[in-house]
Amino acid sequence: MVPSTQNAARFLLIAAGLVCVVGMVGPFQGVEKAFVPADKAAHFIAFYGLTALMMAAFRKNRRLEIALSAALLGGSIEIAQMVVGRGVSLSDLAADAAGAFAVWTPMWLQSLRSAPYEERRAQAAKAAEVEVG
Repeated sequence: MVPSTQNAARFLLIAAGLVCVVGMVGPFQGVEKAFVPADKAAHFIAFYGLTALMMAAFRKNRRLEIALSAALLGGSIEIAQMVVGRGVSLSDLAADAAGAFAVWTPMWLQSLRSAPYEERRAQAAKAAEVEVG
């Protein structure tokens, strides 16, 4: 059974994803300036939020794959913008990817840090067993 927080994250992900796609591909060019004055900051914030929701919604998936998927979504949106006649910007794509990887990077760093801790803990437990036995 999926926990209710995971269901809530999935619902929010769908809603936020639709809002982002309509805002980035639809006829509402520049609407994000009402919330965030800088276009690149709006892209970063949107993809940070989407990636965080993706990770909360799909906890069993690999986090790197989720971040890469979010960055690919940013690329897909840029292609869709080209199709509908809006401007294509590699700097928008870079801001999207930066937002996605800003979620992933601290998690990756923590995994690097906790791996040696788990190894030391296992070694200490093994040493304790030898002393007792």
